[in-house]
Amino acid sequence: MLNDLLLPMFDDDYYPQILVAEIKQYIIDFSKKIIGSAKTESEIYHLAHLTLSKINEMKAEFEDLDSSLDDTATDYIAEAMMMVVQDAGYLDIDMEELVVIREW
Repeated sequence: MLNDLLLPMFDDDYYPQILVAEIKQYIIDFSKKIIGSAKTESEIYHLAHLTLSKINEMKAEFEDLDSSLDDTATDYIAEAMMMVVQDAGYLDIDMEELVVIREW
């Protein structure tokens, strides 16, 4: 499942591959943190927000490469994070709350 994360972004030349790969790695790291020991919903949201903080910092890098973290990217990233959360067994997580701190 992790191999399939952000495939639409990788397939779209608008998004710089190196930056998409970095976002994918952040999401994989998030996945590793939530798998294993049981987490509360609050802990899941906190870890997601830490991940999104790192992605928020990438906004300027995208702009420097004539790209952006637009609405479509937001959807792809949110879906990838939800796939990770659901794959880990957390089925009651709200997608909007999961990505609420995004700045793009």
